[in-house]
Amino acid sequence: MAASHSVLELPPSMETVSVSLIDTGARLDLPAEQFMTPEIPGYDRLAVPSYSFLITHPSGKRLLFDLSLRKDFQNLAPPFRDICTDPGSGWKVYSPRSVSDILVENGIPLDEINAIIWSHYHFDHIGDPSLFPSTTDLVVGPTFISRFAPGYPEKPDAPVRSSDWRGRSLREMDFDQHPEKVTIGRFKAIDWFGDGSFYLLHTPGHTPEHMCGLARVQPDSFILMGADCAHHPGEFRPTKQSPIPEIIQPSPLPSHPQYGTVCPGHIFAQLGYKPGSTDTPFFIPAPDYTHDFDECCRSVNGIAEFDASDQVLVLIAHDHTMLPIFKGEEDGGVGWFFPRRSLDKWREAELKKKGRWLFLEDFEVPSTES
Repeated sequence: MAASHSVLELPPSMETVSVSLIDTGARLDLPAEQFMTPEIPGYDRLAVPSYSFLITHPSGKRLLFDLSLRKDFQNLAPPFRDICTDPGSGWKVYSPRSVSDILVENGIPLDEINAIIWSHYHFDHIGDPSLFPSTTDLVVGPTFISRFAPGYPEKPDAPVRSSDWRGRSLREMDFDQHPEKVTIGRFKAIDWFGDGSFYLLHTPGHTPEHMCGLARVQPDSFILMGADCAHHPGEFRPTKQSPIPEIIQPSPLPSHPQYGTVCPGHIFAQLGYKPGSTDTPFFIPAPDYTHDFDECCRSVNGIAEFDASDQVLVLIAHDHTMLPIFKGEEDGGVGWFFPRRSLDKWREAELKKKGRWLFLEDFEVPSTES
């Protein structure tokens, strides 16, 4: 699953959007082995946020990419409601607010949201679109309608509710026939506004319809909203293009007695599914929540190519490792969550450099001193 050596070519344009990162406070605490393999000492629970992104075009049009969790998750369609509310499932779910609450609290009327894009149908991404006016479209990926419409309860086993799109336009993306279709990296893509400022990428594998968002926030600077292409940065880092450095700075192990300040990269080489390697990702997807393993690995490899580019900040929906930075632990509490500031200047702030290897803190590394 190592990424290829090809250099990613990103399409040129001077048109940009503004991207804000929304954290509703939703938190998931799930068994890690259901989502990735192998088991690595120190990391057995996926304890993570679930991000939503607000995208604002210069025309004033606004999109939401993913909606996090609905706060009344006990009202999900039964397939997800049952596992989220069953104490024996091993799943712990907490969701204090909906995205719509945060928008309204901060002066953005819901009728300004032109479309909600669901990366895929899983409960921690779909929120509750029924809280938005009928003028807000719901955008889904290929095969969604044939698999899930008309939704629960009309289709009793559907994992989504018919109320999610009742009275609004449900738009399924066709990456082969769309008039604004392009290819970026290894992915079929749609140029959403037709000006190169925001693209949808078809990234199947985790689910058949899975999509990512690629936003140009400066002419040469992008944010890739990775959704559930991966559930942990260790699924697409390190790679041959982006190996673990000999010395990792800042240290991802600040409280470690030996490696708190100077952290050599080789100490992590024995972890993961390819021991001895510093240029192969630590994890591969686990089968439980992978619709098509080979396709999923292909998409993860494609995301790794974006991640290796200095021009792209890859943010998967559940990247808990960046939470300290986003919350503002390094800048006196300003942070990067909406409404404090947008992510548009992530390059100047070196967010990628600061965050790239923070995920290594998840793993137990023994001291070599006796």
